[in-house]
Amino acid sequence: MKTAEVKLLMREVLATLPKPYSEHVIDDVFGAVERNRGWRQRYETQCDSLGKAVVNAWGGYWVASAVGKVGEHQVPSKKSSLIGSYSVLDTDAKTVTRKPKDGEARDLMADYYRAHQTEMPPEIRKHRELLVELLMEGMPVAEAFQMVLKAVT
Repeated sequence: MKTAEVKLLMREVLATLPKPYSEHVIDDVFGAVERNRGWRQRYETQCDSLGKAVVNAWGGYWVASAVGKVGEHQVPSKKSSLIGSYSVLDTDAKTVTRKPKDGEARDLMADYYRAHQTEMPPEIRKHRELLVELLMEGMPVAEAFQMVLKAVT
């Protein structure tokens, strides 16, 4: 998994934050990363390897996954200059998402691609496995494509 190090960093930082987590936990985590020299160095290394947009998007995703929440709207970050905005995690993920198996995730990806093929850059095809991985983690198909498209462009 390309983002395993991002996941490890986010979970390590999250474990140091007081519970219960607020709906602004993504901002809290990135704020903590920014203030801690070791975490910041690991974050920068990941940005050099994957790109800042990928690390930030996946970082937010892994935090949300760890706390079992999802969010519908973005707000500007107040605690970290590492991210411009983040999702407010105000909904229990169990009520929203179900994680498809590999075959179903591939079907979802293919169906969405066919329906939106004219809007997709050709290089999206290079990221099939990443899309399947996101779908199997429970991310909605449109959101998965959007995340990958942001990272590609």
